[in-house]
Amino acid sequence: MRPLYRLEMKASDTGSKSYYLIKDFRVKSTKGRVTKYIGTEEPSSQRVEELSAIHSSEIELKVVEKKAEISSKFYTTDILPEDIARDLIKVLERVKYLVLAFKGIMTAKEIVMYEEGLEIDYVHGTTSIEGNTISRRETGTLLRDGILPENKTLREINEVQNFRNVARYRNRYRGKADATFIKKLHALTMNNIDLDGAGAFRRIDDIGIGGRDFMLTPWPMIEDELNEAIDDYYTRVEAGHHPFIEAVRFHHTFERIHPFTDGNGRVGREILNYMLMRYDYPRLPFVKERAQYLKALAQGDDGDHGEMVLTMAGLMIEQRSDVAERNMRNLSEIAKRTGQTRLIDFEP
Repeated sequence: MRPLYRLEMKASDTGSKSYYLIKDFRVKSTKGRVTKYIGTEEPSSQRVEELSAIHSSEIELKVVEKKAEISSKFYTTDILPEDIARDLIKVLERVKYLVLAFKGIMTAKEIVMYEEGLEIDYVHGTTSIEGNTISRRETGTLLRDGILPENKTLREINEVQNFRNVARYRNRYRGKADATFIKKLHALTMNNIDLDGAGAFRRIDDIGIGGRDFMLTPWPMIEDELNEAIDDYYTRVEAGHHPFIEAVRFHHTFERIHPFTDGNGRVGREILNYMLMRYDYPRLPFVKERAQYLKALAQGDDGDHGEMVLTMAGLMIEQRSDVAERNMRNLSEIAKRTGQTRLIDFEP
């Protein structure tokens, strides 16, 4: 539901009155405010509601900019030059607050339908990276309606439909992304695909990663190295290092450890998105930019973590920020024309 902003009147020294829509907000302990001038005549409560709808995107976008400016000051990173780090963190905060603002001016039903579309995009994206040939449309009908696509292997079908249970578990879970959580994700992801290995760390080293040339963590050391990476992630985030940057660093470390014989990519991307969600950052759907995603991992393999983070941040901006801003502006345009929103006007 669109927010109803607070109405405030200001009187000048000459006695003239001006009316404003006010949005107060807080980022941690810092308060802020955005105002929108709406005229010299006091509007009725109904008119205030109409003006709130018409000006919601303008007001919310201003709030987003101010929140990003404030929030970015609470974070740091040590893997990029200071000037680049400062600009990147502000952009990442803007993406976070932009997507939150867009969802905040949708109805409950619209949010459910929007998130369903995003989940379909994500499942299609994360499975297609691994070579699954089920289309986005077929992914939707399989997840939503249980309709099996034609001429697809049983493995491909299971790769997609397993994400129904993955989503249920992920959306209920509230704890840390620890080894138990990771094993459970793997068990659900690989259900009816790898009956022996689902939910179990690998016990061999003789496996390869397509297009990447490095030594995997020896299997007896997997659990120790994974726990070390988990502890490092949470320690750095709690110390003020930016959550998106640290989630990307962990994701790369996880893929290099490669703790399972199969399914590491899908599980790793699920963990990455879970880490983002826990700090209110939008999930990455991983659609259409397979080459960019693999490029980021390759940059990490070469030891250039800064470039890796910048490449992954580019995915976030392309896949979430621009779409959310267009959708927010659409809301106001629709309100000006009809006073009613339609989900078909939104992009997932």
